[in-house]
Amino acid sequence: MPRPTIQDVARAAGVSKSTVSRVLNGVEDYVDANTRRQVEKAIAELEYRPNALARSLITKRSLAVGLLISDVANAFYHPVIHGVEQIAIEAGYDTFLCNTNYEVERGLHFIRSLMSKNVDGVLIMSSSVSDEWIAELARHNVPTVALDWKPNISEGPLGVIAVDFAAGIQQAVEHLVNLGHCRFVHVAGPLNLPTSLLRYEAFLRALAWHDIPAADVALLEGNLQFEGGQRVLTRLLELSPRPTAVFAANDLTALGLISGARERGLRIPDDLSVVGLDDIALADQSSPPLTTIRLPKLEIGRSAMQMLLTLMHSDGAACPVHEALVKSSFVERQSTAAPRS
Repeated sequence: MPRPTIQDVARAAGVSKSTVSRVLNGVEDYVDANTRRQVEKAIAELEYRPNALARSLITKRSLAVGLLISDVANAFYHPVIHGVEQIAIEAGYDTFLCNTNYEVERGLHFIRSLMSKNVDGVLIMSSSVSDEWIAELARHNVPTVALDWKPNISEGPLGVIAVDFAAGIQQAVEHLVNLGHCRFVHVAGPLNLPTSLLRYEAFLRALAWHDIPAADVALLEGNLQFEGGQRVLTRLLELSPRPTAVFAANDLTALGLISGARERGLRIPDDLSVVGLDDIALADQSSPPLTTIRLPKLEIGRSAMQMLLTLMHSDGAACPVHEALVKSSFVERQSTAAPRS
């Protein structure tokens, strides 16, 4: 059976195509209640679904947004995506999900692809971000919201969801110092990522409160992935003096470290205390359960989409960069303990 058209709806309701179009687009001027009911009945009986492309050509809106994330396999993003979708669906928007795999060029490809699809806005939740992405979107006046990234650009409708890592990291450091740790290592994400530097700097500031200088803190570069955590353990064990506590840039890295330590016969937390960041679903199911810094992931997704809706409905009016701050918090589990004397 051929797909019903707007002409079929008009014929069944005994009205013109323009009247059907007004009803579909919520324009109630010149459409009385009885006529509207006739059109709605015909739509239901025919199971008519409007052509999204045709509608976008008329309304200049696609009712779709793009969502860029770094790694679809990273459990951090699952609640973020759910939060975005909750708000998007409530507002009548579809979401195109794009996995950048931490690759800037791949992300730029997706940006251009999304613009060719005439999306109404873009959410950038990726750790690897480029000002070129933001500039490309700004040139075409596409509303954009970025997570934890302060672009060097003020053009176009732009929002930023900033993360306050300091609160949770400060609590984690207090916890480790109170346990008696004084030899620390930070396993960072790729050091070319601004988010990696933000976490590292927050860690150093928290240690400085306890008179532990940056020169005494070892730094190892990871890749924010589980296998990266496993690999970096070899370098960690070569450090002298060997650290007693490690702060990992994210939970996947921390869980990889724990896995690698177990393979080498080390006991966590007896031989090494491990702290992660994100509080993904797997964190409290690991062995031992992971002490970590919690980010409000669902809230991040919801707030980002709500901010994007505000920008998309601003009708191109000039406005400053929108900003929102989400806080982190400390979660103590069993991957930390006092160091061996």
